[in-house]
Amino acid sequence: MIIPKEAAKKIDDVYKELVKADQKDHDIWFEYVFLSWQWWFCIILSIIPWILWWKYRKKESTHRLLSGAFFIMFISIFLDSFGAELGYWDYRYEPLPFLPSFVPWDLSLLPITFLIFVQIKPNISPIVKAVLYAFFCSFVGEPFFEWLGFYQSLKWNHLYSFPIHIIIFLIGYFLVTGKNFEELK
Repeated sequence: MIIPKEAAKKIDDVYKELVKADQKDHDIWFEYVFLSWQWWFCIILSIIPWILWWKYRKKESTHRLLSGAFFIMFISIFLDSFGAELGYWDYRYEPLPFLPSFVPWDLSLLPITFLIFVQIKPNISPIVKAVLYAFFCSFVGEPFFEWLGFYQSLKWNHLYSFPIHIIIFLIGYFLVTGKNFEELK
């Protein structure tokens, strides 16, 4: 074995404790969250924005726009999981108890908000749009979910999210508007 036995034993012990803690978390989720009004609200927030976007999207740009949305989803769920694991914040009403991130926010609200900002007023500077997007996400969205009790900031300030959202928006924007899309031959 490449890993020393003492290290492997410690890792195994910690893993067993994590499994026990996860099981307790899942039990609480099934008892208090699953099928509650908060759970249904999360399900609605995960589905309805996509349906509305699908109906009103700029159809000829669907693939281009989705590449930006998938980038936003990937980076958001990664950073959200990372922050939750480090104890910066916690979620109380996840639609799925198996992810340390807030699915409606990461996989629906953030990407759809990004898509709306990209599609509306295409001649406005991407920096202005990025600042507006970051302001909306950091100072409207996050406090709203904290007020509802879905999200609890432990060692995080909404101000920290602001520059992160600007950077994420700008990268997504340049993915969507870049000249990287060619016709397949």
